[in-house]
Amino acid sequence: MNLHCPICHAQFTIEALTQDAAARELLAMRAAMMPSLLSYLGLFRSATRALAFDRALKLTHEVLSLDTDPARLEAALAETVESMRQKREKGQVKPMKNHNYLKRVLENQIPPGPPLAKGGVFGGHDDYNPTLGKGGGSAGGISKRASALVSLSDWAGDDWLRMEIATGLQALVAQSLKFQPGADIIARNADVWHLALRKVCIIEHLDAPRIRAGFERLFSQVKEWPTPAQLLELMPRRLPQQSLPMPEPTEEDRRKGLEALGQLKTKMGIK
Repeated sequence: MNLHCPICHAQFTIEALTQDAAARELLAMRAAMMPSLLSYLGLFRSATRALAFDRALKLTHEVLSLDTDPARLEAALAETVESMRQKREKGQVKPMKNHNYLKRVLENQIPPGPPLAKGGVFGGHDDYNPTLGKGGGSAGGISKRASALVSLSDWAGDDWLRMEIATGLQALVAQSLKFQPGADIIARNADVWHLALRKVCIIEHLDAPRIRAGFERLFSQVKEWPTPAQLLELMPRRLPQQSLPMPEPTEEDRRKGLEALGQLKTKMGIK
């Protein structure tokens, strides 16, 4: 008898299910899972391959360890799934590789404030929440911020310099600064930063710490979207590199040198 897993979308026999410990544990957890967690796990699956049971179980444990507040975690999962859905509708269907984006969403979540009294400052609408909008719907600002974070993550790829730039810009996006580029052009803006830094930041182990330090200084100073020039001014200089002493030549080096010199003299007709 063949079954279809609602979590990883794999097809398998019932015999294989009973013999796979990860599958048993994963399906046993399904009843207690948050609604958005199943959809979130699907983001790690490629278009042509199912998600293995052991990896789905590992991802589940990792997600559940990110936050002890189930409601907060569920909200972050839902926002992540919705943002990825919008990107996939535009044809960008690369599977997720880690939980970095979900962690960003959790970090940027606005903590719930005290309930507003009926007839308060929002004109008497007791169902209004400043972070959600009327009727509890999703606010445009939050979804745009999430889209910007996703765009920067996709733009960075596996390039170390792009990842450093994207991480810094994501932190700036979280501050909701004036004149911040829209989610639809944030990647173009990141291209400008990359163009400004790529000629002066070429060695990862030397320059990555400088970029991070520059962004950290920048965060406390800006009230509107900064320029790459501002970052470059705040980045510390490279530490001076100690020159290594020239190695002493060996007897073999001297012999080869004399042979080469003799050959050169012969070619030049020098005795």
